[in-house]
Amino acid sequence: MKVNSVNYTRPSQNVNNNNNNYRSSYRSPSFGNFAVGLASFIENNGFLGEFLTIDSCGMMIPRTIQGYTRNMDELGHPNYKAGREEMVRELLSGPAFFYVPLAMMTMVGLLRGKTAKVETKVLNTFKSIMKKGFVDIKNTGATKEHFINNLLNDAFAGYKDNENIIGKLSDLMKRNVTEKMSFSEKVSNIFKKKADKKTTHSMLRAEAEELVTKLNKQNGKLLDNAGAVELTVEKLSKEGVKETKREAFDISGIFKDMENYLDDFTQKAQKTSEDAETFIDKFHKKAKDLRNITNILAVGALSAFLVVIPKIYQTGKTFPGKDGLNTGEAPAADAASETKKEAV
Repeated sequence: MKVNSVNYTRPSQNVNNNNNNYRSSYRSPSFGNFAVGLASFIENNGFLGEFLTIDSCGMMIPRTIQGYTRNMDELGHPNYKAGREEMVRELLSGPAFFYVPLAMMTMVGLLRGKTAKVETKVLNTFKSIMKKGFVDIKNTGATKEHFINNLLNDAFAGYKDNENIIGKLSDLMKRNVTEKMSFSEKVSNIFKKKADKKTTHSMLRAEAEELVTKLNKQNGKLLDNAGAVELTVEKLSKEGVKETKREAFDISGIFKDMENYLDDFTQKAQKTSEDAETFIDKFHKKAKDLRNITNILAVGALSAFLVVIPKIYQTGKTFPGKDGLNTGEAPAADAASETKKEAV
């Protein structure tokens, strides 16, 4: 008996292409673009984007629709009162945990400086970066370049870079701290086609994260968080001794903090008559004090808002869920007559 060998052959590539074309023919481009945009929003904005997306799509929108359709058959029209109440409640309760502190930090940033948005730990790191070597604080362009070069040297010392990734990161950082878009440009950019869109700071951050991830994987560094960079953090111990250690920071967060920090630093440096070292020390002390005060104000504002939330759970004098229903209560006229009988 002769046993023939069995050959395992891969399916034809044409078949795979046909299947892909078949599947893509039923794929809605508009839905695909929306899904990609939603996923990008969540990815670029971290926990904030995830929370707002889930809260909006999973709670706010369904509850608002349910409010508008409540007792609609009995009323003969949408229940506008119930829908309005649900929408106001959902808008102010859930997202307020983010919007109130962010609004407070934005307000303090406008009044006292953008460094109010930068954490104390990051400020300590930026201070040591800024103080490395000579910096002409009156020269805005030179100051920003000095800071970026020192940051990259601290983050990627000992890295092997065969594709000039660090150079590309340097260009992205320079664009991040120099290129600005007005509010009107940001709004118009939303409605433009992808090919016509101007490069936004979120696009720069996304590209930087890809480059950092690639560089970390090539060098076998930070594999559990490849989109991060390690920077030297300086702080004083309880005994007053200066200590340094290396900590990982997400490159996206560094881009945001760097923009706020350098804008504020260079603007105030133009007005000072002090030498660079004295100005840097005073600037960071005031910045850390401002950040601590901002944290207290943000917690206080959120606490005050949470006290108000129960009062916004009902925007009208009566619960709109009863509209259109026969609740079994006596009409006003009947109730008055009964009261009159009891008096007699």
